[in-house]
Amino acid sequence: MTAKSPAAPGRSATRGARHGRGPLDPRKVLTAIREVVYDWDLSSDQIAWGANAAAVLGLRDIATVATGTAFALRSDPADGKTRHEAVLRSQETDAGDGVLYRAAYGFSAGPNARVLIEDSGRWYAGPEGRPVRAHGVLRIDRGGGRNNLPAADMHERASFLDRIREDVAEAGSSRRPLTVMVLALDDLARINDDLGSEAADDLIQEFARRVRTVMRRRDTLARCAGNRFALALRSCPPDQAEVAARRVAEVIRNPPIETAPGPLAMGLRIGAATAPDHAADAAMLLRRAEEALGAAQRTPRRSFVLCGGPATSDFDRRAAPSSSFEVLDALNARRVCFASQPVVEARSRAIAFGEALMRIRTDGRIWSADAILPGIERTGLVPLVDARMLELVADHLAAHPEERLGLNLSAVTLVAPEWPETLAAHLGARPGIASRLVVEITESAVVRDLKAVRGRLDAMKSLGVAVAIDHFGAGHASFRHLRGLPVDLLKIDGAFVQNLTRSPDDRFHVRALIDLARHLGIATVAAWVEDEEAALLLAGWGVDYLQGRHCGAPVLIETPARPAARDAA
Repeated sequence: MTAKSPAAPGRSATRGARHGRGPLDPRKVLTAIREVVYDWDLSSDQIAWGANAAAVLGLRDIATVATGTAFALRSDPADGKTRHEAVLRSQETDAGDGVLYRAAYGFSAGPNARVLIEDSGRWYAGPEGRPVRAHGVLRIDRGGGRNNLPAADMHERASFLDRIREDVAEAGSSRRPLTVMVLALDDLARINDDLGSEAADDLIQEFARRVRTVMRRRDTLARCAGNRFALALRSCPPDQAEVAARRVAEVIRNPPIETAPGPLAMGLRIGAATAPDHAADAAMLLRRAEEALGAAQRTPRRSFVLCGGPATSDFDRRAAPSSSFEVLDALNARRVCFASQPVVEARSRAIAFGEALMRIRTDGRIWSADAILPGIERTGLVPLVDARMLELVADHLAAHPEERLGLNLSAVTLVAPEWPETLAAHLGARPGIASRLVVEITESAVVRDLKAVRGRLDAMKSLGVAVAIDHFGAGHASFRHLRGLPVDLLKIDGAFVQNLTRSPDDRFHVRALIDLARHLGIATVAAWVEDEEAALLLAGWGVDYLQGRHCGAPVLIETPARPAARDAA
């Protein structure tokens, strides 16, 4: 990849601190606009939250939602879909740089504290093509959104769970199974548009009236979200669930409902789950039924789906995609390679440099770093992988003197005792490449041990490389942290950039980040730029560089073949 030869991205004499008030602190801005960044490792189910997560979500202890399952149990789909549904049910394919997702759902911070969340980000696939990691940002809807969850619906959902909690708990010992069905009317949004909101409300009331005509005395019905109702059937085993569902569907469909334009036949989808077979608590049982409903909605010819049981649940943890033996084998066989994604100047769109993105070859296929890094991190072999990437990038820069490349460095490697010597050795063996190497570290790594990190950054700078902070704006680092660090480049977290055209809050946050960087005299890169509208906005605000599929997809770099290094491990 041929790069334009501008001045190295970094501090500029024309970018001194402004006069007047100082810049806004990123963490305070995020909390004020009620946004928080997260990383979700699906193989372990662990969620790494931004530092302001508890304040944004209204929780005393963020550890209560430290896993995807725990978070999902507090979420309900409202009129949209949850994060679990958006990620795990996606039909798209990860081409190597992730797949965008968006979701809107309700979240319960406590018995009487429910809010609507807008959630968006990017998920990355593992070797089997399934999502293994997601990085995104969620924001609390402060009103006016299309998918706002009515307070009455939120209350009914909580009340429904309260009413069935004891029956679910006793289902195993009493031999009285409890089946929960989630019933969803088809095309309610279209009906609302065609007939008006009053007609849609009348339709929902008629729907509930008809369901009650086939309910038994101890059954329970509640409108839990938008077009969805939850129905609890006591003493209903799994083998009777489909019979009950047919009875409900028949009374809903016949006769058609009379409306102003004419008779309307209501379409219905049903998902079901039974305690104790599919769950041992009320919240999980309802979520299992909602998952089954999702399966019914994805399959046009299936209007009813019974939960397949714990073994088929989306909540189950998946095996780590990489073992220590597989990582060592990839290193020894030199199957670690990289792709380069261009970073372009915001105004001219000329290529300024590239970012080296790790790839691993296996079974004739190539996998991205995001697909395998969670597994590699658990093996403890990240420094070995980072060292191999440094070797590849250094060799490429030596062979292509016109190019500049960014190298991602893990927090573990950054503070490893051997890292300064390893970097110095590779730079010393290839004179002239140091000024064309940008070492990227994450914002979260900066605040883990500020004193140690500062020492390592100073050491790298003394060797002549540039330093960038990746995922900037997530709220880990404050203005106080940043102003004393020898940083040349701030890469704005793409989770905020991807929503610029639809989120005023993200526009405010990104502009505040650009303002802070200008105050510090540091150049900026905006990641995940997906369209020309966002690119023009960012250029107008003064961002120096753009990166994302709109500016250029990652290109695999073919490296010269070498003999396998038997002692690489």
